[in-house]
Amino acid sequence: MDIVRNNQAQSAVTRVISFTSGKGGVGKTHTVVNTAISLAAQGHSVLVLDADMGLANVDVLLGIQPKGTLHEVLKGKCSLDDILIDAPGGISIIPAASGIEEIQNLGSGEKLLLMSEIERVAHRYDFLLIDTPAGIGSDVMYFNNAAAQIVCVITGEPTSLTDSYALIKVLSSEYAEREFSIVVNDVSSEAEAKIAFNSLTKAVGKFLQVETRFVGWIPSDNQVRQCIMERRPLALAFPSSPAARAILETSKSLVYSARRNRVKGGMQFFFRQLLELSYGEEAAR
Repeated sequence: MDIVRNNQAQSAVTRVISFTSGKGGVGKTHTVVNTAISLAAQGHSVLVLDADMGLANVDVLLGIQPKGTLHEVLKGKCSLDDILIDAPGGISIIPAASGIEEIQNLGSGEKLLLMSEIERVAHRYDFLLIDTPAGIGSDVMYFNNAAAQIVCVITGEPTSLTDSYALIKVLSSEYAEREFSIVVNDVSSEAEAKIAFNSLTKAVGKFLQVETRFVGWIPSDNQVRQCIMERRPLALAFPSSPAARAILETSKSLVYSARRNRVKGGMQFFFRQLLELSYGEEAAR
């Protein structure tokens, strides 16, 4: 029996947080999955939306087999409840699918169906975490612009910093986003993480009118690669590992920021924004 979906009371405010990155290979999906499990360990109900409809990986990292994907939902073959998965660590997953249409290729009717289905389910949870595709495509902007909080996952590599700056530039100049949370992944120390964060912040502060907030860093950890290869979440397999402990602290920072800053609102804002984006795109065609 699916306890979370059938018995959980509707959450008063569902906090919507998108996880994004300027480039692939920075550990974004791994960060999303283990942050979700860390939030659940603190007593929060968590739903993860795999919004990468081209290269879905959330189910892979969790070692689970989807019963269906958003592709079937969008085609009217089933409802979101039919594909919702209870995943390890007490979280729930909305799986995407590899090799199907990306969100920018969906018509307004399909987008409305997607929105209404996610809204109907997500209200039952405290947090909706969205794993967006990497890069600056319109599908990335579609979800980031509507989320209450945008978490940009970076590394200390110059290419990561350059591409993250480009992502923030597009979101700020074209979508009026003014605040970004930064998580620095795969670094040797907090000092190295702060150097990467400060480098990005310096560039952003010089050319863009936005605020960046450091919310956590995740150390390089051999057990991360082991868990990825074995399709096991780090937070469950090695909860005492340096990276797992760091992700737990990052999740606590996200809880604090969710309580402190509700300017963009929660679930209702998310779906109103998605609706406006859908109509805006339709009118532009």
